[in-house]
Amino acid sequence: MICLPPATETLLDPVTTIDGFQLAGLIDASTGMVLASAEDGDGLSLSTAAAGAADIAGVLSHVAGALAVSDELEDIMVTFNNHFQLIRMLKPAPTQTVILLVVLDRARANLAMARHAIRSFCVGFA
Repeated sequence: MICLPPATETLLDPVTTIDGFQLAGLIDASTGMVLASAEDGDGLSLSTAAAGAADIAGVLSHVAGALAVSDELEDIMVTFNNHFQLIRMLKPAPTQTVILLVVLDRARANLAMARHAIRSFCVGFA
């Protein structure tokens, strides 16, 4: 089981300031369970997005392992007509993997700045 700090309701506040923010979640990679979340109320399903992010990350990690790639999977970007889903792998402990999922409105987001903000958040998270 992955342990997060007691103040999980404010844990994702830094990513909510990203232009175009719609939804964010910290997800247990092994189960797809949402550990912490933040939403702007646009009606996207966090549980569905979380399960999808866990599945995508699991498949790509498996593919990277099968290809004997020396690099670890860092992040994934999934593009839709109206939004982007940015998925970033975090390792709070050697045997644990947490996924950060950030969903952004495609019309308002700046991907370069969003990736920079997400990297900064992940450094602080570790």
